Amino acid sequence: MKNVQDGVRKRQALLFSAAITLICLTLWVFFLHQNRLSQVSNGMSEMITRMIIVFNDNELIADATGVRFQQLRNANRCGEMSDFRRLDNGSWAINGDKTTLNPALGTLISRAASQDGRCMYAAAEFIRHKINELNPGEFNVHRYIIARDAEWLYWFAPEDSTLFSFIDSSMAKDPAAFFTPPVSFYDRVLQKNVRIKASSATDFYSDKITGGRAYSIVSYIYDLSGEDVSSHIVGYLLYDHSQKELRRELTNAFAGALPPGLMVSLYNLSTRESVCLTESCSWLRPQVTRQISSRYAFRYALPLYLLAIRDPAASVAIVLSPLLFLLIAFFLRKRLNLHDIKTYTDPLTGCFTRKIMEFIRNRQDEYSVVILMDCNKFKAINDTWGHGVGDRALQIIARQMMLNVRSEKDLVIRTGGDEFVILLNQTPLAEAKSIAGRVAERIVDSDFTAGGAKIPLSVSWGVSLFQGDLDETIQLADADMYRMKHELHEGDEARRAASAKKSPAGGDGAKTH
Repeated sequence: MKNVQDGVRKRQALLFSAAITLICLTLWVFFLHQNRLSQVSNGMSEMITRMIIVFNDNELIADATGVRFQQLRNANRCGEMSDFRRLDNGSWAINGDKTTLNPALGTLISRAASQDGRCMYAAAEFIRHKINELNPGEFNVHRYIIARDAEWLYWFAPEDSTLFSFIDSSMAKDPAAFFTPPVSFYDRVLQKNVRIKASSATDFYSDKITGGRAYSIVSYIYDLSGEDVSSHIVGYLLYDHSQKELRRELTNAFAGALPPGLMVSLYNLSTRESVCLTESCSWLRPQVTRQISSRYAFRYALPLYLLAIRDPAASVAIVLSPLLFLLIAFFLRKRLNLHDIKTYTDPLTGCFTRKIMEFIRNRQDEYSVVILMDCNKFKAINDTWGHGVGDRALQIIARQMMLNVRSEKDLVIRTGGDEFVILLNQTPLAEAKSIAGRVAERIVDSDFTAGGAKIPLSVSWGVSLFQGDLDETIQLADADMYRMKHELHEGDEARRAASAKKSPAGGDGAKTH
């Protein structure tokens, strides 16, 4: 049966499908974004934890080095001063010759061969080997010690010393410009707030080793030789956080893979300088700030548009959304058409009902001819054989109509009782009359029986070209049909009269059937 409102239903299905697809896609991307934000929050917490661990390790190493330094100096067991070798630039070093560096030892470079420098080398070497012994494979590179007056420097990793020179080292020239004054020993040791302790870190500077921006966490190696422990220090223990190293640690904090579109920078709260740790840091709102110390904080964001572009889960959803749109549109259109068929279809005959007429009036230009059909002697069939047989008669008539028209172009409508209207799409009048005649012949030829008796079926029909108004055209077809009925009636009367003449006067043969 023809989908009478298919064009309308198609537009409705496309509109609803677009809305549903957009809502589904938006919800999916939104919940995916929320999930990724949760992962980002966990990853950044892990990153901060890792940095706190590095800082706490630095504090422990500084305290241990300070204790060992005092032990060795008090016991006069710092080692031989002859271990110092003069370098070409005039400075003195232990394991400082670039051509003969021993990777198993640290390196100390000093302005002069000093006792304190020798004691610090011995203390730091003890701590260095103890760290490797107790924590194999976990030794941190880029850690070094600077004397409080920058008279000497010690590197735990000897290769880090190869680029150093007292002449061009800003930190060696003016350590006060890099380091904050220390608090007293007990205030430092007993302070539990890591944010306060970690504020001793340096500002950003250009790192000669990596070539990028870096900053150093700073712990104090206190001088514990006096009776009253004060803020006097022997030196500073530094651990360099280079941009390259921070990027690597950030990736490790996210189990080896950063969420697509994530932007993270390390931000100096005092100078407002930042170092980008991801591919891009073109900040968009909203962004999150997580402090590491009173000096530094992480700023990060996961822009929704970058997630939609770069996250595979979001990209797949976006790519598949047209398919979802088409599937929803297809099923909605089918469902709406089925609902129309159910609404406009006569359950007895399968034809359209009168309800469809209102819809047709808005698009009657599609049809060129109206055929009106009426079952002959239908009341007699109902009265003689019952309504069940009458219903069967209507089903046979309707079936022949629908079999002899184009299901996707033409309409068969039961307008009431035994009356039917056929609307033909773009059909010449002569062809319409041929169709009506063929339908009438098929109905006459149909095998219709009840109670073992054959019941004759026939229809009268009328045809009219569309006159611009559906109701007017139906009236014209109705008039044409009644002319046929009148002709049939006159024919029946003539046949009865002829039959009466052949029968004896007053005989039973004069009765009509």
